[in-house]
Amino acid sequence: MLVLTCGVNGSYVFAPGEKSFQPTPHVDVVDTVGAGDSFTGSFAAAILSGMPITEAHRLAVEVSACVCTQEGAMPQLPQELLDKVK
Repeated sequence: MLVLTCGVNGSYVFAPGEKSFQPTPHVDVVDTVGAGDSFTGSFAAAILSGMPITEAHRLAVEVSACVCTQEGAMPQLPQELLDKVK
């Protein structure tokens, strides 16, 4: 599996027989610190919990966008995002 993040140009996940593209959401960016780590961590957690690649990719983009709207490397995430990975 290959994950390619392209900043404002979206991100891709390539896996055998599968390709996922997610556009970058338009959010009011406060701080990008932690965005990449939150993407990687939420994607990995979602995949390891059995979530399909496209859904895990969508979640990772959503989580990293949320992180960008807050200051600091460890902002609080809304419960509805946390509930998506079990």
